[in-house]
Formats: sequence, C-alpha cells, structure tokens
Amino acid sequence: GGARCWGENASGQLGNNSTTQSLIPVVVSGLTTASAVSAGNAHSCALLAGGAVRCWGENASGQLGNSSTTDSPIPVVVTGLTTATVVSAGASHSCAVLDGGGVQCWGFNSTGQLGNNSTTQSLIPVIVSGLTTASAVSAGGNHSCAVLVSGGVQCWGFNGRGQLGNNSTTQSLSPVAAVGLSTVTAVSAGNFHSCALLASGSVQCWGENGSGQLGNGIYTERLFPVSVSGLPTARVVSAGTFHSCAVLVSGGVQCWGSNFNGQLGNNSTTDSPIPAVVSGLTTATSISVGTNHSCALLVSGGVQCWGSNFNGQLGNNSTTQSLIPVAVSGLTTATSVSAGSNHSCALLAGGGVRCWGRNSNGQLGNNSTTQSLIPVVVSGLTTASAVAVGDSHSCAVLSTGGVQCWGLNGNGQLGNNSTAQSLIPVAVSGLTTASGVSAGGIHSCALLADDSVRCWGRNSNGQLGNNSLTDSLIPVAASGLPLAAAVSAGQIHTCALLVSGGVQCWGNNTRGRLGNNSTTRSLIPVAVSGLPTATGVSAGNTHSCAVLAGGGVQCWGSDTAGQLGVDTGGTTLVPGAVLPGQCTMDIDGDGVVGTLTDMLMLARASIGLSGTAVTQNAVGAQALRSTWPDIRAYLANTCGMRGLAQ
Repeated sequence: GGARCWGENASGQLGNNSTTQSLIPVVVSGLTTASAVSAGNAHSCALLAGGAVRCWGENASGQLGNSSTTDSPIPVVVTGLTTATVVSAGASHSCAVLDGGGVQCWGFNSTGQLGNNSTTQSLIPVIVSGLTTASAVSAGGNHSCAVLVSGGVQCWGFNGRGQLGNNSTTQSLSPVAAVGLSTVTAVSAGNFHSCALLASGSVQCWGENGSGQLGNGIYTERLFPVSVSGLPTARVVSAGTFHSCAVLVSGGVQCWGSNFNGQLGNNSTTDSPIPAVVSGLTTATSISVGTNHSCALLVSGGVQCWGSNFNGQLGNNSTTQSLIPVAVSGLTTATSVSAGSNHSCALLAGGGVRCWGRNSNGQLGNNSTTQSLIPVVVSGLTTASAVAVGDSHSCAVLSTGGVQCWGLNGNGQLGNNSTAQSLIPVAVSGLTTASGVSAGGIHSCALLADDSVRCWGRNSNGQLGNNSLTDSLIPVAASGLPLAAAVSAGQIHTCALLVSGGVQCWGNNTRGRLGNNSTTRSLIPVAVSGLPTATGVSAGNTHSCAVLAGGGVQCWGSDTAGQLGVDTGGTTLVPGAVLPGQCTMDIDGDGVVGTLTDMLMLARASIGLSGTAVTQNAVGAQALRSTWPDIRAYLANTCGMRGLAQ
C-alpha cells in the first residue's frame, strides 16, 4: 500500500517532503493503502484502496485537486473524490474514473483538457460533460481520452496534431468520438498522439507522427486512427512522449517512434516508424520479476537480467541500468532464479546458491552487508533444492527437508525463534520435511512432505493463516487447510494450491486478493470461488493468479495496473480469465443460449440493474454461473463489458 518515487523533485513530485532529486526510489510520505500510482509531468497521483485520490508535486494549475495552487511535497487529498476506480496524471491536469462510469478532471484547462465545456482551470474535480459509461481514462499532454463500456473512445482538449482522432484539428472542450473505434479495451494518451488497444489484439494510433510514433511506417500525422503495421497480437499499449510500446500476447514487447535515448529497447538509437522487437530472450525457460528488475533463466544454465541496477541486482559487475537483458556474471549451471526487491538469487545444479545486489540486511547470505555487483556464494549451502527471495530476506530448501533463511528478521521472517538479522543461513525451527518454500514481503511459508503448510514472520493481516494476528518467530500451521501441493507467500496474504486442484488463500483482502467474493480479511484459509481445476498459484501484492489444468490463467484482486490481465481497471473479487478470453452469450454457462435466461440477464445488466435484479428467474437449471458476482465477472472480464453495476 506504500509508494516510492525517484527522479526530478523540484516541485516535490517525489512526495517525500523534500525538493531534492533522488537517483533511487524514496518513500512517498503517509501512503499506506495505495493501489495504483500515476506520474504526470511534475506531479503525481495515487488511487487509495477506498476510492479516494491523493496527489503531490507541482500545483500551479490546480493539478493536485485540493482547492489550492500551492505545490505540495507530500500527498494531499483530492477534494470530493471517494469512489474513484482509475486515476491518471497528465502534463498539468489529472483525471479519474468514478465507480458509476463518470469521469472528473482538474487542473490546467487552456485547451479544454478537463472536458467540462470550458477553458477555465479548476482547482477541484469537475465533471467531464456527457460521460456516464467510461471504464478507463488517460490524461495526456493537453488532451484526455476515455474508453467507453461500448468499446468506443472519446477524447477532448487540444487537437492541433489530430490527437483527438475525430478527423479534425479543432480543439474540443467536451468529449468527441474518435473515428471508427468500437471494440477498444484500453487507451493511452501521449503528448501529442494517442493509441488504442482493440479487442482483437491489434493497435491503432492517431495524432503527431514526426518520430514515427503512430507505427504505420511513415512520418505523417493522422487525424484519425490508423493501424500499427505488422504488430502481433497485443494485450497492453502505452503511448509516451514521442514513442509507443505494446506488450504482446506471446510475452514479447515491441516499440516504435523516437529512439534518441534507446527507449525502443532494440539496442539502437535510430527512430523506427514501425514496431521494433525489444532485444529479446529466445531460449528462456523461466522468468522472475522483481520490484524494479527482472531475471530470466536460459536453457544453457545462464541467467540474464534487465532494468534497475543501482544496487547491482543485474549481476553484471555494474550499477548501470540496462534496457536490454544482460548476462549475470559467471553463472553457467543455474537451475532456477528468483528476483526480489533489490537483490536476486540463483540455485545451481550442484545444490549451491549464489546471490547478488543489495545486501544491507545480509540478504546475500555471504556473511557481509556489502552489496555485490556479481553473484557471491551463500555461505554453507551445498544441498539446496529450491531458493526463494523476499523483500530483504532469502530462503532455501535443503535436500534433507530442512529450510534455511538469511537476511532481515525484524518480524521473525527467518523462522529461527529470533528477531536478529543473520548474514548467513540459519535453520528454520522444527522443519525437517519441507519440499518447497516461498519468501513473501516480511513472512515466509513452507510446504511439507505431508502436504501441510507452515508459515512464520509478520502476521498483522493474518497472512500466517493460524487464526491469529500475532507475529510468529517459528513456523505455525495454516489452520484447517486441506492437503496442499504448493504455497505462495505474497506481500500481505498467502495462497495455497490444493492436491484436489482447488486454491485457498488467507490474510489481507482489501482488494479482493483472496478471491472469495469478499473484501474481508481472513485469518484462516478460505476457498477461492468458482475456480476450475488449478495446477499452480502465485500470490502477489494486491492480486493473485492461478494456472488452470487446461493451460489457461485466472486472476483476482486489484486490476488498477492491469495485473489481472482482464482490463477491468478496478477490482475483481472472484477469478476472471486472462484476456484474450472467448466470450459467448451463454452467460450462465448452462450450455444453452436462452432468450429468457441469458438474453434476459444481459438486458437487465445493460440498463444498470445488479444483484438478484439480474439473476432472479433467469438462471438456467444447469448454470455454472448462478450469482451476480460470477456473472458480472464473466461479462466484464471475458466479454469486455466494463462499468456494470456492482
């Protein structure tokens, strides 16, 4: 729930009660329940778990929304917003989508970017004219765009380069429809151009094109959407200042446009008017994503990492960030890799473990607190069979069934009946038959040979699952959990895959990360609702995901950053299929598309009804989806119908 920022800070846009720039992430003051963050030009905004919004930084145009024009180096409350689901910070204005589908904006308005049929700046949120069914919003340079539940896009504000997409260069003080778009699932407003992701996975862009940022092979601006040339099926699109990028369904990334600073990631500084492949990994077997960096295991036994490198977490004997994968020095026999906040570890074929990066709490396990830019040997480990990296601690399973952990231990996350950090591995108390381990934020969990789960460390949210809120310095059993096949410790919750194929989770549930159609925390394991047979599970920060027996993936919890892969932009309390899904009008899943069942429910939902008003006397006798939350999730996640009533 916290936030960290880095970079320029002359206006307090880092939010740490300072105006001094920072080359490393610093904590934003006072944020404990943030679910999403958006960085504008010289200000930033965060969406809080309850629907409120706070902003900080430059405020000369009222872009902080607190009825003032005074800069603030700490977050201030945006006036009157209590039901926001999405927030976006633009150049000097900000916008938010509300729970009911409306949009409100605030700040600079010289070209109508607030969308309220005016050019007067506003120090508090004002209603964007005529928008009642928005599912997402993006605030750009001096214009804004919103995705509608219908799949259309409407934009407003400056239009000198055609960035509104309505075949005109005339600015508009209220929303106008982008030409020809009807199946859009996401939109991104850049500086003077915009891009939209379609349900088919294709991308269309419009507006300024001097650097090739529209991706259509030429450098001529377009006043209406044009297709990005040759792009494989995409699932995410982002428009920057003079370049754009898309994440592909295949897992690759392609970018196009300006490349002066190497922002296309293709090991070049030459602009490209068509998508260029981000220098990729063609022999990767697994990947682990940390806070600001990622690492991949190669078939050869090598490891490559990329991203932030201030603490040497890329392992290439450097502290220079890398926009393309670089080889971790000296690793040739790795069998798995785990990336944490600012350090990484690899398990070697012989049973040894090597770690690299930040070491302020001894998380590298080499009896030192000095960071290392290359892998160092974890002291005394020669028979490890698995390794897991948390925020500032690490753990390994031994071939004997024991578990050893090292690093930060303020909440007992090392499990050795102590709160003293350890610079070398120490034995977790009482574990002799472990088959797996997972290191979370500040707690850890192990799977035992008898298919039970035990956890230790921080328990303020019930993440240990023992029907308590008391931290434990030694492993405690997760209460009432059926036979487990795997366990995953998240930031403040935990999930277990059952031998039966079900999934149960416990701990914090404010964003629905337990998947039991509730937001109430649980101190003991609860079943994830409606999940088909699963083969794997992973608990993240505010969301969880399961791999299904058929090869699909379903996720639940917060989706404010797209982490569910379903493009809801909000919260999903039950599992939803990761896009692209296959939508049919068999809404209740009984195998029959019925006029008085499926079509009646669709009609009721489309006019804003919810709950039993949708499902009563309309659910088929063999329904797989019989409750409104299940049906709503299906319509939203698989069929793309956003903004349905709760």
